[in-house]
Amino acid sequence: MKNNGFIFDLDGTLIDSLTDIALCSNIVLKEFNLPTHEIAAYKYFVGGGAEVLVNNAVPKDSTEELNRKVLERFKEVYDQELHDNTKPYDGIYDLLDLLHENEIKVAVLSNKPHEFTIKYVDEFFPKYSNILEVHGSKEHVPKKPHPSAAIEIANALNLECENIYFVGDSDVDMQTAKNSNMKAVGVSWGFRGPKELIENGADHIVETPIDIFKLLK
Repeated sequence: MKNNGFIFDLDGTLIDSLTDIALCSNIVLKEFNLPTHEIAAYKYFVGGGAEVLVNNAVPKDSTEELNRKVLERFKEVYDQELHDNTKPYDGIYDLLDLLHENEIKVAVLSNKPHEFTIKYVDEFFPKYSNILEVHGSKEHVPKKPHPSAAIEIANALNLECENIYFVGDSDVDMQTAKNSNMKAVGVSWGFRGPKELIENGADHIVETPIDIFKLLK
């Protein structure tokens, strides 16, 4: 069991952050007199990082300069706003308790900007000393589904890639797992749903967080 480890996506996997992402994005779109979107639409805007989110949210004929300004402003607003709606999914703490008790190595890899990824892991999961690596999107590191960050984490955990379960809620996460030669685990409670996960190579679809721990058995 201790030869195995887990790399978790953050948004849509460990935490439900969609409402706050959508609200902050809509605040910025209004500031720029651009059309806003229903919260549910953001399920298909997220997953590729803040830049992809903005590119999906602004009109398709927007200029690169406008996109850049919206992105910069979104990061400011998202950093400043109270995130009262963001919280871990039901059962996540129970899962992390089990992994901690069994000394299973854990990491987080997100396309969310690195500083925000660190902030949310520190806020919601400070007691889990087995969360050994936390990485968000960095300027000079390719984003998921490129395998480089996931493989770097495997090396840091001193685990073989094939012994790591990569857990996520989107096509990007399943592709990252496959590109990294890791086991692809799709969560049914996330932003996208099982169909997309299966189509992108999920080895397992889990219905509850505890089902993730059961994979070790």
